[in-house]
Amino acid sequence: MNWFTRLNRRYLIRYRIEYVLALLLFQLLRSMSPQFAWRLARGIGALLFRMGLRRKTLLTNLAIAFPDLSDKEREDLARRSVEHFCSMVVDVLFQRRMVRRSNFYQRFDITGWARDYLKRHGEEGLRERSHGVLFVTAHLGNWELASGFFSMLGVSIAPVYRSPQNPFIDKLVRKIRLDSQYETIEKRGAVRTMIDHLEAGGNIGFLFDQEAGHGLYVPFFGKPACTHKTPAVLARNYGIRVMFGVVVRRGDFFKYEARGELLDLQRESGNADADLTAITRDLMARLEDDIRDVPEQYFWMHRRWKRSGVHG
Repeated sequence: MNWFTRLNRRYLIRYRIEYVLALLLFQLLRSMSPQFAWRLARGIGALLFRMGLRRKTLLTNLAIAFPDLSDKEREDLARRSVEHFCSMVVDVLFQRRMVRRSNFYQRFDITGWARDYLKRHGEEGLRERSHGVLFVTAHLGNWELASGFFSMLGVSIAPVYRSPQNPFIDKLVRKIRLDSQYETIEKRGAVRTMIDHLEAGGNIGFLFDQEAGHGLYVPFFGKPACTHKTPAVLARNYGIRVMFGVVVRRGDFFKYEARGELLDLQRESGNADADLTAITRDLMARLEDDIRDVPEQYFWMHRRWKRSGVHG
């Protein structure tokens, strides 16, 4: 047996163990009452933070974003963000049990432009007009519920999705996600697939806020951050309509506010780079405003300013 075969076997064993543990955890949580599982998840989040989970990254990010807060305030905010992330996972697991057509508007409070749009056109009008739209959101609130929210309104969205390295975990996560999502698009090399899907009248869901490998540097909490330019490219170069929105928790357990707006992002200054930067800057400014509203619900565990050298 050569080293390559041994390495593959070692990874296969590890992947299977990870899968079994994840499956047992999911089944254990699903066997509980949703409220108890939610409280347990928040307790696990607090424990993980005390044990040092991504602690340095969390506090470094929060020091950049909120320099006026005290160390104690940032520590508390970091802990609550981990608690929120863990409880968010529980909401995804229980989404089918908790949300039905009969209680949809009790679980989701639709506000702002989206509420006004539904009042004018109704759900049928939304379904008729929701073709070839890029739904842009971020790692804020519960981004995993966003496409499920629209599916309850009869609008199908194919999220762009980066597969985990573990193929067994990938299969499990896809099964959970596909409780509300009929199709996903693999993130690696996704742009061409996205264009084809949108031009054929389908809708795409895209998370744009994390560090991009080849992106545009735009301000994020006053510091340059390398940001995905895909939404800007699709809007400017292909005339794709873009809706930006978030689904954020309001109160305890499964109660959310959904807000979004169909944006006019067309730019034709004659300078493509300037246009793309302006569009991306606009999206990031909107996101920053939403984060400042509920900072504990943002995914601060990601090294957002890594490529710009802010983290050191």
